[in-house]
Amino acid sequence: MHTQQEKQKKAWWPFVLAALMFGTMLALGRKIQFSGDVHASYTHNTFDDFAWTDLAVFAAAAVGAFVLLLAVDRLYDAFAQPLKRKAFDKKLFVICFAVLCLCWLPFFLKDFPGSVLGDSFGSIQQALGDAAFSNHFPVVYTLFVGIFLKIGAAIGSLTGGVFLYSLTQYVLLAAAYAYFLTWLDSKGVRRWYIIASLLFFAIPQTFAMQAVVMWKDPLFTAFLLLLTMQLADAAQSQGKLLCNQTFLVKWVLLLLGIIFFRNNGLYIAAGLLVLLPIVYRRQAKRVCLATLSVIVASCIVTGPIYTACGVEKDSVVESLGVPIQQMAYVVTHDGEMNDTEREAVTSLLPEEEYKRVYTPCLVDSIKWDYGHFDDYYLEHNTVHLLKCWGTMCLKNFPSYVKAYCLETFGYWKIGARNGYGDMVAGISEGEGWDVYDLHTTDVLQRLPGGAWLSAVQDKLQIHFSIGTLFALWVLELALLLRRKAYPFALVLAPGALLWLTLMLAAPVAFGVRYAYLLLAGFPLIPVVPVLAGNKNQQEEK
Repeated sequence: MHTQQEKQKKAWWPFVLAALMFGTMLALGRKIQFSGDVHASYTHNTFDDFAWTDLAVFAAAAVGAFVLLLAVDRLYDAFAQPLKRKAFDKKLFVICFAVLCLCWLPFFLKDFPGSVLGDSFGSIQQALGDAAFSNHFPVVYTLFVGIFLKIGAAIGSLTGGVFLYSLTQYVLLAAAYAYFLTWLDSKGVRRWYIIASLLFFAIPQTFAMQAVVMWKDPLFTAFLLLLTMQLADAAQSQGKLLCNQTFLVKWVLLLLGIIFFRNNGLYIAAGLLVLLPIVYRRQAKRVCLATLSVIVASCIVTGPIYTACGVEKDSVVESLGVPIQQMAYVVTHDGEMNDTEREAVTSLLPEEEYKRVYTPCLVDSIKWDYGHFDDYYLEHNTVHLLKCWGTMCLKNFPSYVKAYCLETFGYWKIGARNGYGDMVAGISEGEGWDVYDLHTTDVLQRLPGGAWLSAVQDKLQIHFSIGTLFALWVLELALLLRRKAYPFALVLAPGALLWLTLMLAAPVAFGVRYAYLLLAGFPLIPVVPVLAGNKNQQEEK
């Protein structure tokens, strides 16, 4: 007897689109010649000229991806077993929490009191009143950091304040991941998979590093992961949870977390506002109203209220990184420009300076060239500059494609790896920062067996490819759309929207911190299609 899932006619278009995307990723990815250093100039990080053979690579990759998708689809049909829900196991939560805390401890002790980097000092300066508040470093996150710094200042030790911050984030992330694993267990996921997922969080030191670094990204990711779990719960309840009061309160709190802990959180919330009624229709009325209320309230806070409080707005350059990089590519490669376009581009930065500071993989070298980059011109001539960018595109389209790929390939090229932003540790030193007298102390070396633990910790510094993780995200999305399991496809929306915001305003070609949800949410990838197979099961109350 055929099951309802087998009788359901599957859609082909998701596999076609996914295959075309895979083909494009592989064909373009092979053209990039990366030196291994994102700070290298345009003479070292390059994009090969297009050739007719690229079409053959694209076609072969697309066909191969389509066959792979069909094979995975059949494997799920053949071997995926129904999952039996069970109660949330508090004992398992405690065990997972304890294991994560113990496994991360060597990293924490080696870089005591925590990792404080350039961006961290931006928040520290504002929290201590040494710099004006700016929403470039989200104000709410800065105020959160300030709680611990002021406690440290009160006891006469800023180092103590940093330690309290690191310890708090350490505990919160361990709790978030332990909750995630116990939540998977409650869905009926096999215990061997829970153990493997626990090891995934415990062994690679990337997670330990993220637990103690003073960045907004780890806590932002925790909020986003919990929001993703909320969407999975809603999908399993066939949308009934969307009208539940407790669900709505959690939803609003998590939305506030993602919006006020990182600036692109607002766009993720807006994307969900568009997608929810498409998937759930009338069932989404209350959750959409709540989401819209949060978005409007946050815009009022970050707009008029922040302005009245003297909070500086984020610079325009932060959202125009991609256009600036594309124009820089044209200048450095002697592309076509008329007099008006050349005047606009060189008013932003002298032509000879482009050739000195342009690095294809990140825009920082241009926007931080304070002696020559004219931020005032950009702020007051944004529309004119964008018009010139548009007209230049028509004459330099291949160059624009190359520049865009070089700026973003860390987020989509399968297998792309780089240590930048993946493993960082300790307290940075530099002019303007030394005044805080913060220094790293290797406590681990002072403990029995510390040298051995330190050596082990170094061996576990594994670098992950965000491009590969994104490819797996796309594969799962295609599987769900093929089955027309749209509510479960929506579970992937936070990760997809996060990735999309990075592709529109890429901060750096490599930066695991920016797409950290794709890594932290990795154990969910094989599970969601199985949950979708149980979509007729009702959420237990």
